[in-house]
Amino acid sequence: MAVRSIKNCFDPVLRKQCEVVKNIDGELVALSEDMIETTLAAPGIGLAANQIGIPWRIFVVNLGVETEKDNLITLINPEITAMEGSELGEEGCLSIPDVVAKVKRATQIELKAVDLNGKDVRYEASGLLARALQHEMDHLNGILFWDSLGKIKRDILKRKFKKKIKEQSE
Repeated sequence: MAVRSIKNCFDPVLRKQCEVVKNIDGELVALSEDMIETTLAAPGIGLAANQIGIPWRIFVVNLGVETEKDNLITLINPEITAMEGSELGEEGCLSIPDVVAKVKRATQIELKAVDLNGKDVRYEASGLLARALQHEMDHLNGILFWDSLGKIKRDILKRKFKKKIKEQSE
């Protein structure tokens, strides 16, 4: 297992539709382990494969996000099957560190996916977990959390992040 480098929001890999995973093999299991380790080290609630440069439809998410205990799981080829309600909530992203904004998301969702054993799994989620699952699904579709914001707010956040990158490279 290894901590991988997280791509920032300006990397083109984050703007592409991710490819369906066709085979669950040792390479995918190793990728999943690296993603879990990277998420815990960041620290974050979830991580999509494209955030570490792999354009596959797989992400990890911490089911224990609202508890004291971490419980990271891997979801392969996930699909949201139902959404209900709507609320504004603060969101950030490992690919856009130190930038947060209020984003509108469904309050409850149902999601289906495949686990690392090739078994179909289903989850019903609400609260922060529902938000995290929707955020990671967006990544698989080439969408960043600030894409849902108005142009002015998004441009302000982009300038702030570009300034931060520039300061770090000096």
